[in-house]
Amino acid sequence: MIAVYVNLLTLTALGATFSLLPLGSYLSTGFDAERYEYSFIEGEDTTIRVVVRSERVVKLLRVVKVEPICDYGLVLVDYKLHRDGDRYLLSLRFSGSVGTHRVRGLAIVARDPFNLINIRAIALFKSEVRVCIIPALPVARISTEVLLAREYLYESALTRRRGLGIDVLGVREYVPGDDFRKIAWKATAKTGRLMVKEFEGRSFRNLVVIVSLHNEHFLGHPPAVHFIARAVVGLVHEALRKGLSVSVGVVTEDTMSITDTIHRGRSQEVHAIFAAITWPLTPTPQRSYASSNRIIRWFTKQVVSEACKEPCIVALFIDPRDDFDVISLEMLKRDLDVGRHELKVFLTPPSIVSLLCSEKVDEDMLRRAYLEKPRTSFAHMLKSIIGSVYAPVEYLQC
Repeated sequence: MIAVYVNLLTLTALGATFSLLPLGSYLSTGFDAERYEYSFIEGEDTTIRVVVRSERVVKLLRVVKVEPICDYGLVLVDYKLHRDGDRYLLSLRFSGSVGTHRVRGLAIVARDPFNLINIRAIALFKSEVRVCIIPALPVARISTEVLLAREYLYESALTRRRGLGIDVLGVREYVPGDDFRKIAWKATAKTGRLMVKEFEGRSFRNLVVIVSLHNEHFLGHPPAVHFIARAVVGLVHEALRKGLSVSVGVVTEDTMSITDTIHRGRSQEVHAIFAAITWPLTPTPQRSYASSNRIIRWFTKQVVSEACKEPCIVALFIDPRDDFDVISLEMLKRDLDVGRHELKVFLTPPSIVSLLCSEKVDEDMLRRAYLEKPRTSFAHMLKSIIGSVYAPVEYLQC
């Protein structure tokens, strides 16, 4: 009797399978996005609504699992199938990181009425849904005192004043604590008193921020780009508050983008440039080098030539990966020195950034941080060449 029952159950399942096979094709063509553009602020959830075109499938099958076909930076929080007037909708609630994400479709698992088999199908939308996540204004994510020395911060125009420049502004009498290297020997011999040189201080009214992002910056939960974007947005807001004008350029493995010169009251442009970063569908690096780093010297020179008609500060956020990157940065330093621009390099090793700023540390993050350890030698090399080079622990305030 048991064998007969098992055989009957098997035949019933097989019959149900053959009868339900056409429903798989209905599933693959029965869903489409209600609209194809969404925008929301970082930290908020957004809901994408998908129209169910085949009501017969919904009435006959029970949807048990939905997975979006999208990039790594968009996470499905919850979904709900419900009726809206005379149609059915599948509401998908997402959270994600800063940037532009693409949702190509859904992977759907449905169960038959007898609860015997699962039907799997891939439902591609007629067009990709683009979800744009705009960075929120963070609370002091970067130490501006590291980037801009105090004498740079509080002057919004180039002026002659006492400071640490290279041009002599005048001489004065020595006071205890003065650097003996600043002693003016001719003035000392002439006056009979110990005199020291006072140099012209340099202050800037322009700041250029350049960000180089390779594929590894988009890995992890949350990824390093999440914290780098917060740091740069916070820096720009602080610089604008201090009276500087700012230009921002972002380079990824696929795209380049530059803002117009941002003045006080137009800070939304730095939010927009990070919101426009298109996430790679497969963030795993396909090569040992980062193409974004390869063009960073040319890209920085272009932005500086357009934005700076006088000496300015250049803040470069980059993760050097090999000796070629180090050589490129050394040559960039020489190029900028010709125009008397001030270069400051902020290292962005992705796993180290995530490790410092994430509330939760997982095994994968620790493994990737260990693999980045050999790159620390590049940091030492750059400090000896450029001088103003900062590790994440020195400038990030997570």
